[in-house]
Amino acid sequence: MSASIAVDNGVEDSVLREVRAYRLARVQEQLRKRDCPAILLYDPVNIRYATDTSNMQVWAGRNPARYVLVFADGRIVAWEFHSSEHVWDGLDLNVELRGALSWTFFNAGHEAERRAETWGAEIVDVLRQHASGNRRLAVDRLDPFGTAYLEKHGIALLDGQALMETARMIKSPGELVLVGESLRTAEKGIERMRRELRPGMTENELWAHLHFENIKHGGEWIETRLLASGDRTNPWMHECSSRASKRRSACIRHRHGGSIWLLFRYLTDMARR
Repeated sequence: MSASIAVDNGVEDSVLREVRAYRLARVQEQLRKRDCPAILLYDPVNIRYATDTSNMQVWAGRNPARYVLVFADGRIVAWEFHSSEHVWDGLDLNVELRGALSWTFFNAGHEAERRAETWGAEIVDVLRQHASGNRRLAVDRLDPFGTAYLEKHGIALLDGQALMETARMIKSPGELVLVGESLRTAEKGIERMRRELRPGMTENELWAHLHFENIKHGGEWIETRLLASGDRTNPWMHECSSRASKRRSACIRHRHGGSIWLLFRYLTDMARR
């Protein structure tokens, strides 16, 4: 989260520094408990938790184009997407930046397996440099070619997603401040929807006001489109559409959050009528 957004939301920089240090320490603690020297992160939400860096989060969620090794001693090796090293500026981290190598079929086509071998050789080499003698590695997500290469070269893979979820279970006082800011942003979005609702407005038009407040206050994205009106409210789980409300007082039932506001990396999930 940039300093300007932090100021706009009334969050002191000291709170962000405390939260960053705490979250990294939680990851380190879970690694030590599992006698695991490092975790390889691809999930952008996990990367954000451990390092507080963001880069094209939604796109990176389906295109594994940046990845990070976090070691139990706090060292970080980060393979960043091209021309994006600046996302690490201003962070107090012991980090070595390298260029990411994409090897999924989307990025590499029929060269995917060969590129995965080049990628894997670098991962094995970094582990050998920083964690010699321990061949265990936690990973949060990894496609088959990468998994096969690491296992072929003697790396025992552990469930990194479980590790990260466990790390997130206990919040620090600073994190609770940021959760509160995320909630306030969600509430501002709901209030804007109430103010702007007019007869004839479509569900999609109303939904856009939720996005407006989220982006305005530094949120990153909303994960679902669960807004319904009239007879579309039952059964539940209809996504918002071009259906127009007939009256100003029409019941609009909306749920956002699991639909995500990622403000300061924290999710808000609310349901309102």
